[in-house]
Amino acid sequence: MATRNDIKDSNFLTKEDCEPAIEVTVSRCVEEDVSMANEPAKMKYVLYFMEQEKGLILNLTNWDRIEAISKEPDSDNWDGTVITLFNDPTVDYGGKMVGGIRVWVPQVVPAGIRQTQQAAAPVTQQPHIGEGPPPPTDADIPANLDSPPGRPNPDYSENPPPPPPGEKY
Repeated sequence: MATRNDIKDSNFLTKEDCEPAIEVTVSRCVEEDVSMANEPAKMKYVLYFMEQEKGLILNLTNWDRIEAISKEPDSDNWDGTVITLFNDPTVDYGGKMVGGIRVWVPQVVPAGIRQTQQAAAPVTQQPHIGEGPPPPTDADIPANLDSPPGRPNPDYSENPPPPPPGEKY
């Protein structure tokens, strides 16, 4: 069965062409008219690839990303640069997120990021396997001795632990 993208006749790559992501090798960058028929000329830079017939109309964001990857400010020196194109659903146009093609820039994780993400990850209780009593859980923490009987520990004021079976607060 055909999809909308199958019948759309475009001379240039669309976001659907980059889903899933595609790895391409730059062959050339040229300035050309990208206007629709019966419209005034609209000159833009278009990047062509060895693996694709269609070109990518460059915007400043993708230009900067290719420049960062190739370490070359001049597009004449991008030939042979391997890049990955993907559909980024967070690309916005006219104040709305519509998605669009982005060049993937490999990321270097700054020091401290992994530790923070691991620390923030929820800890899941593993089922008890083996001999002896199971390890303590949050429900095993007794109520504050200074609290009136039947009141939960003040440390649980926002999300109190569930009451023991058969008891209600």
